[in-house]
Amino acid sequence: MKKFIALLLALVMVAAMVACTAKTETKTDAPAKTNEEFRVADVVAEYNEWNHLFENTLAEKCKEYGWSYEVFDSKQDANQQINMVQSAVAQGFNAMIIQPADNAALAPAMEAAADAGMIVVSLYDMDPSLGLNDKIYQVLFGQKASGVLEAEEYIKACGEEGKVAIIAGLTGADNAQQRTAGFMEVFDKYPGIEVVSTIYCDWDRQKAMAAAEDIITANPDLKAFIVQDDGMSWGVYEAIEAAGKTDDIKIASQGFYESSIEAIKDGKFLFTISYPAGFFARDAADVIKAVVDNKNPDRIQTLGMLLVTTENVDTAPHD
Repeated sequence: MKKFIALLLALVMVAAMVACTAKTETKTDAPAKTNEEFRVADVVAEYNEWNHLFENTLAEKCKEYGWSYEVFDSKQDANQQINMVQSAVAQGFNAMIIQPADNAALAPAMEAAADAGMIVVSLYDMDPSLGLNDKIYQVLFGQKASGVLEAEEYIKACGEEGKVAIIAGLTGADNAQQRTAGFMEVFDKYPGIEVVSTIYCDWDRQKAMAAAEDIITANPDLKAFIVQDDGMSWGVYEAIEAAGKTDDIKIASQGFYESSIEAIKDGKFLFTISYPAGFFARDAADVIKAVVDNKNPDRIQTLGMLLVTTENVDTAPHD
């Protein structure tokens, strides 16, 4: 009888172990909760003021959609950014929003990410020759058109003659190059306009200030700085102020942040151009959501821009 009871207990224990094993296997094979695990990589050229504002809205949109996100700051190093894109793919991120530090250099990594199943959204215009237009999405505004608008408005405000200097963004970056091309397309039409210098300052306020100091010293009759971002414009203004030339040298700019309101009202900036970072973040997140929901959004979304002067500074959208 004791042997029978012992045998019975042994059988019960074996059955319990089998049941536990079966339960563990079922749990392992359960489908993932995609919405909870959906992750977005925000791969920036450099984490500057504009990208800080971008992240604020991205955080709101990710919270709305139940996603998480992570910022990857390449500090304007294209090779580092390539490594970050590859890392995001390896880590299983579902989507990526990217500002390529160099469009051509990043194109193969972006293509590989898209081929791996990642939803890729570029904030810079990728030339069709790079072969990505059917693989990625783009949320853009007219980079060259913004340069044309800035230069044209400067001519209207200050005339068709005089020395000007260009303070540009990141050397080799597509957006900075296109804005410069827009400037020159306009200035080349006016023989009286002399562009004395074009300095790429990497969107950095201190570098812009240092460049402006050198330009002012070399060109005491300079009439204006044509700048590609309001953050750099503040550095330029500091150089102008230090030289005692606030009445002589004008600043035309782009960006329109919270701090730009004061600059416009006080006459520190002649004008700026608004293309709010939050609008880019909102539209990029919405494009990703549309793809997730199988709604087939357009591959290219184009945002507008707005000239901001003293007349509309209190009502124009910013940040």
